Amino acid sequence: MPALAWLPFGLLGLSIVSTGLAAGHDNRPVFLRHFWLLLLGLAVGTGLAAGVLHPAALASIAALPVFAWLATRHGKTAVRLLFTALTLALAFALAVHAVPGYDNPLLLKDFRISAQSVPYTMYANFDKGVVGLVLLVFFCRRASSWRDFAAAWKSSASLVPALLLGVLGIGWAMGFVRPDFKLPSFLALFAAVNLLFVCVAEEAFFRGVIQGQLERFGGVLAIAASGLLFGAAHLGGGWQFAALASVAGFAYALLYARTRRIEFPIAAHFLLNLVHFVAFTYPRAA
Repeated sequence: MPALAWLPFGLLGLSIVSTGLAAGHDNRPVFLRHFWLLLLGLAVGTGLAAGVLHPAALASIAALPVFAWLATRHGKTAVRLLFTALTLALAFALAVHAVPGYDNPLLLKDFRISAQSVPYTMYANFDKGVVGLVLLVFFCRRASSWRDFAAAWKSSASLVPALLLGVLGIGWAMGFVRPDFKLPSFLALFAAVNLLFVCVAEEAFFRGVIQGQLERFGGVLAIAASGLLFGAAHLGGGWQFAALASVAGFAYALLYARTRRIEFPIAAHFLLNLVHFVAFTYPRAA
């Protein structure tokens, strides 16, 4: 991939990371609270220059934060519900690459990470990254400080190893994965792409929006729906993959319900994917 094509993804990744500057800090200067928006603008500009984006993408990139702002900031309930639905619809369309204007680079095509694995294809998805960024800013509860983060971590840290052992153990018992330790040369690239352009978007969508909106009808319903819908979204990988994703989804939803901080399900999701990648057949056993 040309060097210039990496720049928009780097800027978009920095924009996602910078959202921590806005969480719980209303007394900070406006520039810091909206720094993510400046970085998004730079990412879009360089994306157009690099050919990663085409002018048709600008409408969806502009519409998504406007919809999200109206869904979370408007005073009338009916308007908020309408724009929440529009935000979900546009976010879903972007996440499944159904919106024109994006030329997401292909990083790996039908590549066997090991002899025991099925072929793997990986893209850098700008559209899905935008979804994660916007939903993270407008819909997700985030830690307001390192002290806040540490306090939440103490209450829920034990759930993370249980999640890793449970999901990967079930996957091994089902024959979906097998132990397969490896450290491929593109491990750092996989980690960055998976964290910033997969885990953030999926957790912001299923936990920040779906679970967050359903909590008004009860915490158990919100957790169950969030987990089941997350599993259903993975049906393209087969029923085993969807079943494992549902189990993981329930755990991520429980983490979000207990900590009220989106950083925890994002971190758990990423750690599960990373351990799966390094220590087991990825994406599944051949």
